Amino acid sequence: MRRGSLSLVAVFALVAGCPIVKSSAPASGATAPSCAAASVRVTEYNTSVGAGNVNDLFWIRNVRSQSCSIRGYVRVAYVGVYGLSVGKLKDVHALSVRVGNSPNGGVNGNDAGGVKSGPIPTVTLAPRTTASFWIYGTDEPAGSPPVRCITSYRMLVWLPGVRQSDVVAPLRTSGFYWCGGIAVHPVVAGESGTRPAKPLSYYFGTPG
Repeated sequence: MRRGSLSLVAVFALVAGCPIVKSSAPASGATAPSCAAASVRVTEYNTSVGAGNVNDLFWIRNVRSQSCSIRGYVRVAYVGVYGLSVGKLKDVHALSVRVGNSPNGGVNGNDAGGVKSGPIPTVTLAPRTTASFWIYGTDEPAGSPPVRCITSYRMLVWLPGVRQSDVVAPLRTSGFYWCGGIAVHPVVAGESGTRPAKPLSYYFGTPG
């Protein structure tokens, strides 16, 4: 009896000396709070270009220690001087490009990503995990008269329901280049920008 009492005291002492670790994940069945602009880092991952079609893949990475959630479409704008990479500050302004949301994976079969079927998902971003989305458009000034094209070296991205924007720099030295309108696909979990997900090699080939 004496030995059992000492063992019980030792167990209590061990538990008391252990720190309590709080999980950063939301409770089961609960939705994490919406991601703020300061909670994420948005980057252009890669671009697929062919036959006038441009598909641009972007990653959204949670840089905080707490989970957050995103549902829907980001809002985007491009800033700069038409056709120029530099210019007087007073000439730098929002560039005119028609932006639309693209449900069901696009309308003409040339969109690389998006939600191919089912509802738009709510994406829960755990710390240091990634969500993604595609933007589809063209780099050819089609039409009569031809549509106007823009060159920008600064893209602004607003997460759904967020008033503050994230600034995204172009991956290519030639900047962001669009002619006419662009279509923004909804944010999905993972790195491929597509639901159901596909390997990145499906779009960009195997490195090396």
